[in-house]
Amino acid sequence: MRKLVILKSLVDFIWIVTCLPLIPLLMVFLVMFLMDADILTLSPWFQNEIQEDSKLYAQVYTVIVVGVAYVLIYSFFLFRKTLRYFQKVKPFDQKVIRYFNTIGMLLSISGLIASVLTFLARLVFKNSIEINLGITPYLFLICLGLFFMVLSEVFKVAKHAKEENELTV
Repeated sequence: MRKLVILKSLVDFIWIVTCLPLIPLLMVFLVMFLMDADILTLSPWFQNEIQEDSKLYAQVYTVIVVGVAYVLIYSFFLFRKTLRYFQKVKPFDQKVIRYFNTIGMLLSISGLIASVLTFLARLVFKNSIEINLGITPYLFLICLGLFFMVLSEVFKVAKHAKEENELTV
């Protein structure tokens, strides 16, 4: 139980220090960027001046990246809610199973979208085709998402076995 308290404390610390400030900051950045696309030249992706014909691509790219960031923040929020159920000693609650599945779907989709966006950003903004077959953070996100979906199925089977066991006693 001590490990759960430490995990919940760390997750809450990350939520307060990182996620809560990031929510309005991302929105402010998005609004500023949609007003003036040249702000993106501060990013390492766009070291050159953004050409006039690619400003629309940069704006669409940025909107999608901010959307993916919000999806990741939401999945972290669901993880916090799941830890609350563990603290209440309700690990086989239907909401825990649903949260695990939702977190898995969100992480997998985010990882897939982020890897496609990385490829397209290199293609459109750097005019180079680069395919990275090594370990990337996006591949890690996809694997983590699949892990949460498997965990959801494991909890579903365990809940069913627990209910059957309670009926036979």
